[in-house]
Amino acid sequence: MAKESRVAYGVKILNSRHKDIQSLKRAGNIAEMHGNKFWNSSFLIMDYLKKHPLKKKVRILEIGCGWGLLGIYCAKQFDARVTGVDIDKNVLAYMDLHAKINKVDVVTSQCSFEQLTTKNLQVFDIIVGADICYWDEMTKLLLNLIARAKKAGVKQIIIADPCRQPFTDLAELCKKKYKNVSVEEKFLKRPVPASGEILILS
Repeated sequence: MAKESRVAYGVKILNSRHKDIQSLKRAGNIAEMHGNKFWNSSFLIMDYLKKHPLKKKVRILEIGCGWGLLGIYCAKQFDARVTGVDIDKNVLAYMDLHAKINKVDVVTSQCSFEQLTTKNLQVFDIIVGADICYWDEMTKLLLNLIARAKKAGVKQIIIADPCRQPFTDLAELCKKKYKNVSVEEKFLKRPVPASGEILILS
């Protein structure tokens, strides 16, 4: 019988066949966008943060959080104060479930990129996001969000992607607009084969 869960970077992750995941689906928590599973670009950022650890108790916003495993990793490893937001309200129950089984506290909220105002962003130190720039229109939405975050005083923004064109366009625009921007290539063999790039704005 296939395992119903796994542990990666110290975080327990339930598979879609796990009884608790199945229970959430039966209760009507069916993803309307792309939050129907855990996306591997989160592992790229986890690996990056393992080598570039955050300060303890930083305030983190995970945008397009889906199941929220990236934010939960930050809560476990750095005692971060984590908020996860996603436009699809149905995926937030999966982040709450994973926070519970990983014994961390998180806050979840339904919110689109456009709804995150400068005032909303002022309470965060770091913004993270993985696999969130997959449609052409998201390039501009994220560029505008980054501008608001910079104005709000957010210290660092970290976004990972398997190098789809909208993300590549976002990275190039950020390089032109801001000074402290880097793009780091990542290749992982474990816990799963994964590759892509991480955009880092400081």
